[in-house]
Parts: sequence; C-alpha cells; structure tokens
Amino acid sequence: MFFDIIIVSYRCNRSLVSCLSSLNRWGKDSIGQIFVVDNSESPLPPWLKERFKQIRWIENKKNIGFAGGCNRALSEAKAPWVCLLNPDTVLAGPIWSQFQQWLPEKEHIGVVGPKILDVDGRLQGSARSFPGLLTAFFGRTSLISRLSPGNPITRKNILTRPTDNSVKDVDWVSGACMLVNREAIRQVGPLDTGFFLYWEDCDWCTRMKMAGWRIVYHPGLGPVRHIGGVSSKRARLKSLYHFHKSAVKLYWKYDRSPLRLGSLLALVGAAARFGLLLVREGTRRGEAADVS
Repeated sequence: MFFDIIIVSYRCNRSLVSCLSSLNRWGKDSIGQIFVVDNSESPLPPWLKERFKQIRWIENKKNIGFAGGCNRALSEAKAPWVCLLNPDTVLAGPIWSQFQQWLPEKEHIGVVGPKILDVDGRLQGSARSFPGLLTAFFGRTSLISRLSPGNPITRKNILTRPTDNSVKDVDWVSGACMLVNREAIRQVGPLDTGFFLYWEDCDWCTRMKMAGWRIVYHPGLGPVRHIGGVSSKRARLKSLYHFHKSAVKLYWKYDRSPLRLGSLLALVGAAARFGLLLVREGTRRGEAADVS
C-alpha cells in the first residue's frame, strides 16, 4: 500500500464519520493503515468503532495536541507516504490515484498539498509563503485579506489562485491535508510537539525545505473540502490563544534578526491582534446574551 492516513480528532465524531466515509469512497485500494488518534479525553462511542472496524484507533487519556497525536501514529506508520488529514475534511476526488500517476520521476519531493476548498466551494489559501511580521494583518483569515484578497501583500503570502492550476514549489502547505514522504520524515524527524496547536505544519515544511526537500502545491489533486475549526469551536478563546502563541514560537524559532528584534515585534503584534479578537469575542457574546 502506498499511503497511511493519520487523523487527529478532538470531540468531533460527526465530522469524523463523514471524513472516514469519504476515504472509503475514493481509492481505498491505495491506502494501507488509517490511524485515528483521539485526544477527546473521553472514551470513543462503541458505535463509531463498530462502524469503522478497519481503523487503528489510538485513544489518549489527555489531549496531547495535534503534533503529539500525529507523532504517535507516525511511530507505527509503514507506507512510503503518509497523509495527515483533518477530521473535518471530506475527500471530493480520487486524490490517491492522481498522486501516484503524477509522482514518478519527480525528484526530492518531501511534502505535497492538494487543492483544498471551503465548505461552500471557495478555494482555501492552503499554500503559503513563510510568515513575516505583516502576516498577522495579511494572513488567510485576517480582515484585510477577507475584504481585499487581491492586495499585493496578501497575494505574496497566500499562493493559491482560483484561476491558477499550475503545480508550484512553495514554502509550506496546510496540515489539513498534506502528503508527506517518509524518507523526508526520517531525515528531519517528526512534528515539533512544542507547537500544541497550529503552525506545526509550517514548521515541519520549513525544516524539510531547509534540509533540501521540495514542498509542492498541486491543485490538480483532490479536491479536499475543509469545514475548518470543528474541534476548536467548542473552546474558541483557547484556540485563539494557541494560534497566536504558536505563531510567536514559530517566528522565534527561525528569527535571525539582530537581538531577535523581529520576534519581539511579532510578539507585540500577536498580543495586539489577540487582544482585539478578545474584545470582539466579548462583544459578540454580550450581543447574544442581550438577544436571548
């Protein structure tokens, strides 16, 4: 078998059912082992295990994060390629056969990201450049990028285009669905568990690229539909905290500016953005309370 699949789940069984069902529909003959690492801190329902008997279920007594969950399964994976897949994704095309037809004679490819769509069919910015100080304000989910997606700073950061179907080398691709060469993993090591949630995909791709491996975005693969944030909606503020904490950690890890001034600016920017989001979240909750 050419692929092992790794899914890290956290209290999203309904989405997980849709994800696993889509794996059964599309090219399951290419799939070796499917690992579901559950961080929900509570037993999985028996009906779920009964419905998907072929799954290798790994249940953690505590939430060890996305990177920690992936690494548990990586230690058991044997196939030449590993696919990290979010539980709130659904395969909408024959990604495995497409990949196997495309891969031969391609050299030193470490990671490949397919086309990823929102639930409404819009293209997600799943292929990106390494984040800089302006990413907080021009990232994929920022207000500026939503209002003006064609501005030059956002376009430099987010490399996917609805009208561009060309295969390209990029800095990193989203861990919502990434195909990873096990040879590259052997060289650079597993995911960094210092990133509890968010940005571990960017860090992994960065380490592989620094080691000479290619990171490729291939919009001809898939597509994969990604709902986004199903697990984290239950703890939105904690999710926002981890997003910004991991962003600062990433910048610090690769910062080469004098006295790490870039990291200090990144910390200030992340704190300011997180504060604004806290205010907005508080206002939203207050409005909801008034309505009720």
